[in-house]
Amino acid sequence: MKQLEINKIYNGNYFNLIDAIPDDSINLIVCDGPYGATTHDWDKMPNGIQAFNLNLIDKFSTKLKQGGSLYLFGKPNCIDFIDYRPHLTLQRKIVWYQPSRLAQGKTNYTNNYDIICYFIKGKKPKAFNLDDIRISQMVELAHRKRCENVPSVVNGKWEKTKFNGRGKNPGDVWGDIKQLTYKSKELVSREALNTIQKPLALIERIILASSNENDLVLDPFCGVGTCPIACIKNNRDYIAFEVNNEYVIESNKRIDAILDE
Repeated sequence: MKQLEINKIYNGNYFNLIDAIPDDSINLIVCDGPYGATTHDWDKMPNGIQAFNLNLIDKFSTKLKQGGSLYLFGKPNCIDFIDYRPHLTLQRKIVWYQPSRLAQGKTNYTNNYDIICYFIKGKKPKAFNLDDIRISQMVELAHRKRCENVPSVVNGKWEKTKFNGRGKNPGDVWGDIKQLTYKSKELVSREALNTIQKPLALIERIILASSNENDLVLDPFCGVGTCPIACIKNNRDYIAFEVNNEYVIESNKRIDAILDE
């Protein structure tokens, strides 16, 4: 199969395109694919979302460079009961908290978050640019000083956790980036809300954290082009796949608008 060009969105199915990417060539994969949680045809998983995701993880592991990263979006159970360990190392399950979701459950607690599974290939990430993703401390001065003076911080292994004027590590619960709404200026269409389009700020955090300038990013389920746009804005190269041709057209319109700025 012919090798794919970079900085291009390909209209086609991930399963038919992934083999055209050379092994050990990708620095970062941002995978916001099926959740197995809706009635859309593209979201139906005959063998369950866990088996589907294990297949993705297996294939992605061959395409990533050593130390490369995968961010896999899903519901809380998206990697339950599967053994991903032979393929990639799970660094963290990030909770993307969405407090504005409609809480209409009557017999159970409503799910107010998605999971972003952060994997790396090997034992150490090739890129983790903390200074590019720091957020406000939002800690009272008196409390901060008291915490900095406990023995485990002053003389122990936590000495590097002291206050940093540039901000703190965003941690593994991201509640500062809000989900899109019908009033969001960046929303492409109502159809894209919730199931297709993620906020640019969310994807930018991932790209800034786990890739460097001129690195190659793969988006295997491109939707309306948010990941390629984040790459362009932050000097990364990308390859993207999207099976819906209308979304490819919309993505390219968005990219052209960014390039014309």
